[in-house]
Amino acid sequence: MGFIKSFADRLVTGQKAPAIRYADFSAPPPEEALPRLDRSALANSTLTPEQAEWRRDGVLILRNFIPDEITEPYIKRREAYERPGGWVEGHSYQFVPEMRQLALYPPLMEKLELLIGEEMMLHLCLTNWVTSQRAWHQDDYLNPSFVNCWYAAAWIALGDIEADCGPFEYIPGSHRWPLMRGEMVRELLGKSGKEVHDLHWPKTSEFFTTPAVEYEMKLRRMKPKTFLAKRGDVLIWHARLMHQGSLARIPGKQRRSLIAHFSGVNHRPDILEQFRVRDENGQTYVRFGDPAA
Repeated sequence: MGFIKSFADRLVTGQKAPAIRYADFSAPPPEEALPRLDRSALANSTLTPEQAEWRRDGVLILRNFIPDEITEPYIKRREAYERPGGWVEGHSYQFVPEMRQLALYPPLMEKLELLIGEEMMLHLCLTNWVTSQRAWHQDDYLNPSFVNCWYAAAWIALGDIEADCGPFEYIPGSHRWPLMRGEMVRELLGKSGKEVHDLHWPKTSEFFTTPAVEYEMKLRRMKPKTFLAKRGDVLIWHARLMHQGSLARIPGKQRRSLIAHFSGVNHRPDILEQFRVRDENGQTYVRFGDPAA
């Protein structure tokens, strides 16, 4: 049976299967643990057009969504911070109010709640203005295993995003693949799930996760799409969507953006209540460190 399967794979992909397959580090999440829009029994007739797009593709693209007067304060603050990679701290929104106000733009938070099904809270911002070159992955495998897609991220364009700057790429429909599991990836690396001090395991593991994902794409005959954007455009993506930061054709060319990550407020018991703060618009973000500071 293994030989027949391997032969069939080669007929489809034209290449030998990698030693570690996608199934070796992924598993379907429990249906009852998922947000409503991810459940298989849901009738599409009950959905809004935006929810239907999300359910079909694993993304929601919002063109000309954030006005210039909302993006401008952060753009000016970010321009003054000349490091191409932006702030090192993922929680830099705590001390950059212009970033926090953009990431927590109330109409964006409304869209997130529409898609995930509950109030969302901000806990990570990526501020690099050049491609991350991060290889194919799903975000949810970086979370505790109980999160199960109560999570989403938003890619906010702060200028024209062109094909030669290394734009965001994604595989439409890949949010229905089994979910990458961090503990399974670490086990294949020979690392205990308790080794939380090793923050580099997602990058270290790319030598087997990347070829496995690329092979899975060929087996499923799915092709990636590129998000080209104008200032104010937003792409919200599913926690299980396979995506990457592509290589820049012109090394170092800017792709101005803010990438914000959110979790459902009722599905992160690991983030204690005293670390959750509301901004002036009533939106929730996580304040790391001493809550009394």
